[in-house]
Amino acid sequence: MTDWHSDGVTLLLGDCVKRLPEIPSESVDAVITDPPYPEIKRDYGKWTVDEWWEMMRPVVAETRRILRPTGSAVFILQPNSEHVGQMRGWLWEFMAWICREWNMVQDVWWWNIAAMPEAHAIQGKLCRPSVKVCVWCGTPQCYRNQDNVLWLETDSNKMLRQSGRCRNKYAVGGQHQNEKTIAEAAIRRGGVTPYNLLPMASTNVSHGAGTPLKLADWWTRYICPPGGTCADWFMGSGTMGVAAVNNGCNFIGIERMDKPGYFPTAQKRIAEAQAAPRQAGMQL
Repeated sequence: MTDWHSDGVTLLLGDCVKRLPEIPSESVDAVITDPPYPEIKRDYGKWTVDEWWEMMRPVVAETRRILRPTGSAVFILQPNSEHVGQMRGWLWEFMAWICREWNMVQDVWWWNIAAMPEAHAIQGKLCRPSVKVCVWCGTPQCYRNQDNVLWLETDSNKMLRQSGRCRNKYAVGGQHQNEKTIAEAAIRRGGVTPYNLLPMASTNVSHGAGTPLKLADWWTRYICPPGGTCADWFMGSGTMGVAAVNNGCNFIGIERMDKPGYFPTAQKRIAEAQAAPRQAGMQL
């Protein structure tokens, strides 16, 4: 298995820490990637917290070099526990480090509304883990197109608007809310402003932490300009590449595993996406 190039898509086989220096500076518009987590055993290996930091520091530095001045990066990460009832702190340390050394544009979270109960909820009597953070890094002025990711208007808003029952609301604290103005803005823009909590189901039973295509598509539409270049340094089975192709973007992916099939699977999925009609614009 070797590198693969096809119609604006480049897939690199190997360790991203070693392959990233090959990518030209200021050549990528958006990096959307789901790195491995420390202390979690997968078929591609297991990293201690120290080993994870040793990997991620150069990855972040290279990401900053490769991004265009208006580009930004999203690292999708999930907190984990030392054991039930005791969380590890590496994720919050990473977020604080990004804030100090670079910039976090906004805290955004993905909520897997299809997450199944596990030991935390069943044995530990705790809440069901279902949220992953999307660590969004870049300058405060980085590119984003909010119009591309507006949410559909809710049925309750439609009912109020269509029945003519929109009204002004006044709270005790003095906050004023004009439902008619809000409804008209939603019609004018074609949707409503999204929350920073993205409710999207992932039903991937073979990889409980897998990123769904819907999330990859949402971020691609949000932070990668039309015809731009999107990248994923931990490509896995190629979901980010499929989202890039579906949105008419170029793509650079890196994956170290040619077995048990990550790299060839990514190649196959992306080739199929290139041959099929575009499927971008998945609504929440």
